[in-house]
Amino acid sequence: MNNKFLIVLLSCIVLAGCSKKEQAAEEASPSTENAATAADAAVADTDAVGSAEANATPVTEQKPETILNPTVNPVEQNRRMVREAQVGFSAQDVVKTTLAVDKLTVETGGFVEQKNINFQVTDIQTQNIADGKIKVFEKVEPQAEMIVRIPSDKAANFVNQLLPLMYFMNQQQYSAKRYELKLLEEKIDQTQTVPSNTRNTQLNEISRLTQMETQDRVRYSTIALQINQPTLVRERIDVNINAVARLNADSFWKRAWNGVQYGWQFVLDLLVFLITIWPLYIVLIVGFIIFKTVRNILKRLKSE
Repeated sequence: MNNKFLIVLLSCIVLAGCSKKEQAAEEASPSTENAATAADAAVADTDAVGSAEANATPVTEQKPETILNPTVNPVEQNRRMVREAQVGFSAQDVVKTTLAVDKLTVETGGFVEQKNINFQVTDIQTQNIADGKIKVFEKVEPQAEMIVRIPSDKAANFVNQLLPLMYFMNQQQYSAKRYELKLLEEKIDQTQTVPSNTRNTQLNEISRLTQMETQDRVRYSTIALQINQPTLVRERIDVNINAVARLNADSFWKRAWNGVQYGWQFVLDLLVFLITIWPLYIVLIVGFIIFKTVRNILKRLKSE
């Protein structure tokens, strides 16, 4: 009987121990899952931080696939809009690029309103060479500015066709205003700039021209282009004027003889100057006589 009791007691103890182990395993399982989730979140945060860091790899070309959407907004189809765009980009050669823009403008049915090309010298270094010449090195920044007028329905396609000419997009601006608002702005500017004493006939003519200009802007969009290219160094040969003067100077004996002549001429000029100031000599003599006379009188008075 005792043996049976011991067997039953041991069985209960074993069963109780197994149940505690299962409960501990169940409690540990959520903790493991939480730890795995936290690790995944930490990895995701690390990836996000890495992607947010600046890219240190240099790029040789950076431009969008499309600058302006060629699809016309349905809201703008029944409205007269004044469209203006400004694009700044870098190219390999500003001269060739401006010629390509000229050709593209004509093909699109527009015209060039203004074009300026400037080779700005930002730094100069010189090197002396023989025979009074110098070698000049110039650091130049080529720049070009253009204003083209393109038919409004082709303006977006024209701007997008500039992409093959550029290597880096530097600036992009676009504006579209209703004709009535643009005309109102122009008239407000007109009233601020026109003198108050202007005649009514002149004001009417200015108003008519302003309206014509605004209507022309409706038909032809205004696109301003700013083009630059990488800095280049120009080399040229120039003349060192100081070195040329030294190389072509007179010989020593001739310079010595010229020095004697200049010295004698200086003496003559000095004598002429001394003769010219003869009134000063008279003043000095009269002053000296007065001084001697007064001093003698004072001596006599003291002796008495």
